[in-house]
Amino acid sequence: MKSEIAELIKPIVLSMGYEMWGLNIGQQNSSLKFTLYIDSDKGIKIDDCEKVSHQISHLLDTEEVCDSDYVLEVSSPGFDRVLMTQDHFSKYLNERVKVKLKWLVNSRKNIKGIIADVTNDYVVISDDKESYEIKYDSIDIARLKI
Repeated sequence: MKSEIAELIKPIVLSMGYEMWGLNIGQQNSSLKFTLYIDSDKGIKIDDCEKVSHQISHLLDTEEVCDSDYVLEVSSPGFDRVLMTQDHFSKYLNERVKVKLKWLVNSRKNIKGIIADVTNDYVVISDDKESYEIKYDSIDIARLKI
């Protein structure tokens, strides 16, 4: 469902002059919650989020993507941006990151370190003591550490 909705949304975001950084789908009370992250070389302002929100809400309503009520939040990835894809990790190679995992990797659930390598299957995070090969599907959330 997430990839289908992302593919529906992406052309609209691009046509408005923004980069679609990512999409999270979760629950908020009894509603479906879409969190859409947009980016631009010029930065993102509240007006940008409002414009995109209006267009995407219209799309979600007319395409009847979901049966239930939904909440749409449009946001900038921020300075401590959420890293969601292989491309995101590649873009910030050798930068500091904080990763929260869904399950243990080398007996750890939280890892802070440098993005040392990025492959199709995993990202390598190195701290002062060791390196961790982390598969993308085991990452709960990863953020740049400023």
